[in-house]
Order: sequence, then C-alpha cells, then structure tokens
Amino acid sequence: MSAVDSTFFTLNETATAIWQAADGQMRLSEIATRISSEFEVAQNEAHRDAEQFVKELAEHGILRISDRPIADASPLTVPTA
Repeated sequence: MSAVDSTFFTLNETATAIWQAADGQMRLSEIATRISSEFEVAQNEAHRDAEQFVKELAEHGILRISDRPIADASPLTVPTA
C-alpha cells in the first residue's frame, strides 16, 4: 500500500518475483533475466514489464529507482533493549 496516496497493490507471481528481487543491488536487466527464465517469457517482454511495474511503484513512493546500486541495502534492524 502506498503511504503517499493509499493505492493498494495486489501482486501476481511475476510482480512478487520482481518485488523480491528489487533489493537495491540487482539491476533491472538482471531482474528481467530472472523473470524471463522463471516465467518463460521473452527477455525484451520481461524487461518491458518489469520496467513498467517498477516505474508504477516509484510513482506511488513504494520503490526508489536508481541508476546505481544503493550503498547500504542491508535490511532494517530493530534495536534490542
């Protein structure tokens, strides 16, 4: 769900795979290759669909697009008392 505009997203299998791969380190082309292989679709189709999906998420403030890997893509940790 977008905190910006309350848009609710339901992810299909492909979108879920893209979301899980979007870790701040993997390039979109690598994600598309994975999607192409896993779901047996053409590489250019996988890339086009992945690009459209991440742009839509970015427009809603859910995902950040960068032309370089994010320096610290480590998972958030909860401090212990």
